[in-house]
Order: sequence, then C-alpha cells, then structure tokens
Amino acid sequence: MQQNIRYPRANFAMNRTDFFNPLWRPRMMNEDLSKQYQSFLQPVVKANKLSAANLEALVNFQMSALQSYIDLAITRMKAAADINDPDSLQSFLTSQSEAIGSLQQKFMDDSKALAALTSRFKSEFDKLVQESLSFKK
Repeated sequence: MQQNIRYPRANFAMNRTDFFNPLWRPRMMNEDLSKQYQSFLQPVVKANKLSAANLEALVNFQMSALQSYIDLAITRMKAAADINDPDSLQSFLTSQSEAIGSLQQKFMDDSKALAALTSRFKSEFDKLVQESLSFKK
C-alpha cells in the first residue's frame, strides 16, 4: 500500500527584490560608511595638504635665509683674511660695523616675513576649521 505523503511546497514565487534585498543591504551600508568615511577624512586631507604646503614655504624661507647668512659670513671672513696693515684693519672694522647693521636689518626683515608666513598659515587653517565645522552641521 502506497501512502500519499504531501510535503509543503516551497514558495519560489517571492518577489525578486525581496530575495535580493538582504544581499544588497550590506553593500549599501558599506557604500554609506564609505561616504561617511570620505566626508570625515576630507577635512583631514585638506589639513595635511595645507600643512605640507606651508612646511614647504617655511623650509624654502629658512633655506634662503640660511644661504644669505652663510654668504654674509663668508664675505666677512674673506674681508678679515685680507687684513695686512693698520689701514686695512681700520677699513675692516668700519665695514664690520656696517655689516652688523645690515645683519640686524636682515634679522628684522626675516622675523617679519616669518611672522607673516605663520599668520597666513594660521588664517588658512582657521578657515579650514570653520569650513569643516559648517560642513558637519
């Protein structure tokens, strides 16, 4: 005698979007997290680029200042090496006082340029922070 057993039939007539929806959720969440991550990192990347540009400007300024100080020192050493009599000593001492005056002026000019460089960096960084804060709201 044969029994007629009925098994429940699987419902394959599901809507395709319902079937694939669980598979798409992680991808969409991943894309959302990626967008959030990029929007979070965008100000950091801008700050790094700003810091790199300002570091480059600072290094260029320092290298140029160092070169001018080295040139002045070498010139003064050569002038000192040329002393061979009292008249040349007198002329060296006179030129030395003039060199000290020009060195003092160079120090003042360099310190003003450095202050301008740092204030520009500060204002650019403050602007970046304000943009970042307004972007987050």
